Amino acid sequence: MSASAPVPIQLSLRVRHPSMDPEHISAALELEPEHCFRAGDSRNARAAGRPSGQHTQSYWLAPVSAESWADAIEPEFLATIAERQLGRTLGASAEDLQAATRNLRSRSVESILLHFLQRLSSRQAFLQRIHSEGGDVTLLMLLERESVADFTLPVSIARLLANLGVGVEFKFDS
Repeated sequence: MSASAPVPIQLSLRVRHPSMDPEHISAALELEPEHCFRAGDSRNARAAGRPSGQHTQSYWLAPVSAESWADAIEPEFLATIAERQLGRTLGASAEDLQAATRNLRSRSVESILLHFLQRLSSRQAFLQRIHSEGGDVTLLMLLERESVADFTLPVSIARLLANLGVGVEFKFDS
């Protein structure tokens, strides 16, 4: 796959919580959901004559893409990305580091995951709060089967997921 080819992956982040306001989740994660509701909100009736009821938990789902992330501005974060991409040290210029970050975003499934999880690490306290209050956070990955037949979840990414308390659901699209 060339460096400029689009990566055949769709990522979404899902948060379920007993009562948290979805607007609070959006603000804390700096992502806009494509679908959300709050515990206690009325449900839509799915079939005629069925009672609608209320949602028993809050639900928040946001697509995650490299385009939805602001360019990194933290020098330490940029240096980490540059080291993984270019083997550079902290002496690289901010422009070089930001270019390395942009290039990393378009490389591979593993690179996109690593980049997103590094960004999510700065919100670890918020993720821990969700868990301590009975909620869960899951990364949903929709992958094109033909394009990523040999996908492996590297130990470094598995470790980040575990440290953040983020589950993963893989779905392969044919």
